Amino acid sequence: MAPRFRTRRLLGWAVAALVLALVFLAYLRPSMVFSVANQLWSCF
Repeated sequence: MAPRFRTRRLLGWAVAALVLALVFLAYLRPSMVFSVANQLWSCF
């Protein structure tokens, strides 16, 4: 595996882990979860 491909793959996994951590942190704020649920429900 080329070093360039390995670096790009590692960077992709790091970005995915960061996004996942931010989503989990967002769920620690109940008001934000309620707001997103209301916005999603208003689409239907």
